[in-house]
Amino acid sequence: MATAAKLTRRERPAGRWFLDALQYIRTGLTWRDAGVGLLSGIAVCVLLLAFRDPAVPQFGSGAVATEDVRAFEGFTFRDAGATDRKKEEARSAVAAVYDLRHDLILERETALARTFEAGRRFLRSLPSGERGLGGLRLAERFSQEPGVSIPIPVIEVLLRLRFSPEVESQVLRTLDAVLRSGVVPDGVRFMQDQRAGLVLRDGLSPVERPIAGGYTARDLAAAREQLRQYRAELALLSAADREIILGFLETQLFPTLLPAESETAVRREAAAARVSAVEVRVARGTFIVRAGEVVTPEIEAKLDALRHLQSLRPTVRRFAGVLFFVLVLLFSLWRHLAHQRDPGKVRSLALLVLMAVALTVLVVRGFAAVSDLLSDRSALGALSDPATLYRTIPFAAAAVLVGLLVDAFVGVLASVMVSLLAGFFFGDIWMAAYALTGSLAGIYSVRQYHDRATVLKAGLTVGIVCVFASVSLDLTSSGTLSLTLLLARAASGLASGLLTAAFVSMLLPAFEWAFKITTDVRLLELSNLNAPILRRLAVEAPGTYHHSLMVGTLAEAAAEAIGANPILVRVGAYYHDIGKSVKPEYFVENQAFGLNKHETLSPSMSCLIIASHVKDGLELASGAGVPQVIRDMIPQHHGTRVMSYFYQKAKDSGDPRVGDVAEDSYRYPGPRPRSREAAIIMLADAVEAASHTLTNPTAGRVQAMIDRIVDSIVADRQLDECDMTFRDVAAVKESFLKILTGMHHRRINYPGYEFNEPAQDPGGGPSSRPGVKQTA
Repeated sequence: MATAAKLTRRERPAGRWFLDALQYIRTGLTWRDAGVGLLSGIAVCVLLLAFRDPAVPQFGSGAVATEDVRAFEGFTFRDAGATDRKKEEARSAVAAVYDLRHDLILERETALARTFEAGRRFLRSLPSGERGLGGLRLAERFSQEPGVSIPIPVIEVLLRLRFSPEVESQVLRTLDAVLRSGVVPDGVRFMQDQRAGLVLRDGLSPVERPIAGGYTARDLAAAREQLRQYRAELALLSAADREIILGFLETQLFPTLLPAESETAVRREAAAARVSAVEVRVARGTFIVRAGEVVTPEIEAKLDALRHLQSLRPTVRRFAGVLFFVLVLLFSLWRHLAHQRDPGKVRSLALLVLMAVALTVLVVRGFAAVSDLLSDRSALGALSDPATLYRTIPFAAAAVLVGLLVDAFVGVLASVMVSLLAGFFFGDIWMAAYALTGSLAGIYSVRQYHDRATVLKAGLTVGIVCVFASVSLDLTSSGTLSLTLLLARAASGLASGLLTAAFVSMLLPAFEWAFKITTDVRLLELSNLNAPILRRLAVEAPGTYHHSLMVGTLAEAAAEAIGANPILVRVGAYYHDIGKSVKPEYFVENQAFGLNKHETLSPSMSCLIIASHVKDGLELASGAGVPQVIRDMIPQHHGTRVMSYFYQKAKDSGDPRVGDVAEDSYRYPGPRPRSREAAIIMLADAVEAASHTLTNPTAGRVQAMIDRIVDSIVADRQLDECDMTFRDVAAVKESFLKILTGMHHRRINYPGYEFNEPAQDPGGGPSSRPGVKQTA
């Protein structure tokens, strides 16, 4: 076995996995289907992109525009002026850096301390006889010492004080306090920098600290004033000497809080470099410039961006990009339909969705052109913006149409397709979101199409949702809004819903006819009992007509119990036996006074006559224009069941010329029910017919009869081809019991009206007129 397995693996063709994957992807897609899809995608792209790129005129800044220029599609461009302004704002927001120069302060104080030390050495170097010389002569001699650069009056004061270390300490402390408090070279500039913020770098600490807004800038003049406030620090000096020393210290002041211009510039340029370019979104249809308007640099930038857009994305490349997305959407639609639908209906449903989407795209294209024209000529400011009129476009038409004709999920696929294509057309993701929101609202507002007002209600729902969507999108935008603009766009959203209802109402009958789809409204029209084919049944086969009405009542209740389509079931029940109107006398419900023509016929002939009502019914239904979904129920409601009465009669005949009786010869031709609705009609038809055989129809007998009939049909495997479950069968039985027990209830006998007893004549003998039971 292992050798055989290896041999099997070895003999498998190389690349088979690729073929299997390709076959899985194709899902029944033929080359013809692929070709139709490709041509359809090209047609949609032509509707979206063709004839959209007019020439962009050359208008320089300062020139006067000679024509109106609109954005033929949405685009984004970089606004150089706004970017420069934003960068300048970023630069201004960076705090200026100032350095407190402790090194310069220390250098000045060290020089002054050396002068004091030199003075003390000078005094120690004098002979004892010269120490009493006048101060002026010593001051002049000391001023000639190397490194001494202080005025002679100051030297005289310091010589009298013997260059005392205590005086030195007071002088240095006073000078240090003023210098370290910060002296700026330009007080006006300091105040300007202070508005954006200042950062102080102190060489004594690695941490930068901001300078408080209340910090007072001190230039040299203010520093001199501050120095005068330190008179008390020079307590060892007389008033006259103190003024001389303070005057000297004023000459020692210099700027110590200096702007670090290179560092500030580096930081500001770094902040400007982090600023992203300002990108302005221009929606499709927006006026770039109007005729007679002076072209500003911003307008020139928009024109250049629009012209650049044409050069960057040529028509062929753009067409190919959009075509790719369209083909992906079409393939996704095909895949869903191929997996979820009857294979025989996939192509027609795909074509239906494609046509609905293509028509909606065509409507979008036409409305966009009309909106551009109206906005050009509108005197109202709100309507002069084409984006306001774009919101009146009935984007939801395809979704509502497909939702009504197919189902909600396929309608969602159609809404996604239309929304994405609208986004491509307008070059605006917000317009795609607006279209998708309205389309989804339209789909889920039309669950069942019972009357023509359903479409109008769906349109109103779409309009209301579009109003809220429009306002929401405007609130998320960064542009300026006004109450007038909001109201105008809200009104456009409501108009979109009403236009959706109008377009769906116009297109729905055409799609019903073209794709042979029966909506609930068509079914309601078919349920009219005054239809010629039903009136013929009532006149020529009244028993069958009454039976059909009763089957319709039973089947409708059963359909509601299991979630099937009750209208479809009721209409199918009305038409399921219309073939009996051709030969009504051969069917027991139409036979009067016990006359049965089958008593003179062989069982096989009776079988052929009974089975022929299916063929006759199909011909009558086809001639009357009955939809296919109803015609399918005429043969399916019998399936391949056995005509048990005639089969048993043939078996009991004992005719040796007949031989063995084949059961298949006495079966209906079929097919068996292929939908839950057809299965319900089969069950209701059999149960209703059998209910007339009950002589005393109590609830228990009715229940037993229903169970026997339904179980025999299930056992005969008549329900194998439909998606009926055992739970559904139980619910159908329960609904049948409720209806039949109500129909076959007992009534009391009225005194004097004993209809089931022979009437007596006045002489006491039996009357020749049979009595009738009167019931209430």
